[in-house]
Amino acid sequence: MPVSVIMPAFNAQRFIAVALASLLQERDALALDIVVVDDGSTDDTRAVVAAIAAKHPQVRLLRNPRKGIAAARNTGVQNVAADCRFIAFMDADDASVAGRLARQRDLMLADPAIDVLYGKVEMFVDFDDEALQPRDGSRTRVIRGPYLQSAMYRPQVFARVGPFDESYHQGCDTDYLLRVMESGARLVLDDGVAAYYRRHDANVTLNTAEVQREFVLATLKWAARNKVKRADIPEIYRQIFLRRDEIEKGFAE
Repeated sequence: MPVSVIMPAFNAQRFIAVALASLLQERDALALDIVVVDDGSTDDTRAVVAAIAAKHPQVRLLRNPRKGIAAARNTGVQNVAADCRFIAFMDADDASVAGRLARQRDLMLADPAIDVLYGKVEMFVDFDDEALQPRDGSRTRVIRGPYLQSAMYRPQVFARVGPFDESYHQGCDTDYLLRVMESGARLVLDDGVAAYYRRHDANVTLNTAEVQREFVLATLKWAARNKVKRADIPEIYRQIFLRRDEIEKGFAE
């Protein structure tokens, strides 16, 4: 059952080899297609990926004009393998938990009614590049949120919901999940940890004002489209979004 993994990349030479290695752990367990979409990098990102792709046919490298992460994700979705059964995502500075893709695929195969699966992520500071997991003693925090690196989608969801909104700089994942919820797709929350979320000095999410602004914008648009009142907020929204103030706790310094 082919699984396509979309990885946008911009100036990711520091971390992308580890991100790809974490995915390639599963190359013998499933038919794996990793689509790296270079978003106009000016460092050696393309060279690093090209060298890995030369050794591993599971990795493909696409070029995209510098238009942002939402546009890169759209390019990736448009270029998944024709026989793709499931689509997952990975950020170029994060890492996939060993066995995550096969486990999520099996959950979706066992229940054909599941359209979208969202797991948890484990935030970390220090990573063991050999063991492909957070280093012993590293600060970590397991959280749930609208993080695409924890998700697996059936391709038909994108036909139903449409592309990522390219007007967002950071909030396209939040906006997309809200649109998935209102589309009627069956969304299931998986309690397994799917990805390791790296905290470092170049995280785009360090711009907390922009993160908060785009989260509020996406939420207000969703509420307006659906005429949502406080009493109408669905439980799945509460589980994914309403504890965002706790996400950075312990990782602010």
